[in-house]
Amino acid sequence: MKISILMLCIVWLSGCASPALVVGQTAPALDAEEVDIYYVDRPRCNFETIAYLRSTGGYISLASMFRKMRSEAGKLGASGVYVLETRQLETREFLGTAKAIRCLPA
Repeated sequence: MKISILMLCIVWLSGCASPALVVGQTAPALDAEEVDIYYVDRPRCNFETIAYLRSTGGYISLASMFRKMRSEAGKLGASGVYVLETRQLETREFLGTAKAIRCLPA
């Protein structure tokens, strides 16, 4: 019984973990709508990487996955999401990796 409760707690707590691996200086949060997505094209600015983002599936479209990435990047103060990889699984789930970035002044 105790092992079952412990396993349930571990699963529940793992759902609270952030999907971002922060590697740079964060900034005040931005609204997700202020965060640009760079999916096909590379960002047209010199940028610094704030964090690496990973979506592990559960998204039924690229748009829904990008909304989540924009939201996560905005919480870190990133001005953009540079998508590195996307993959569609057989179950019509999407997953991907990206960088939360901030464009540097010219």
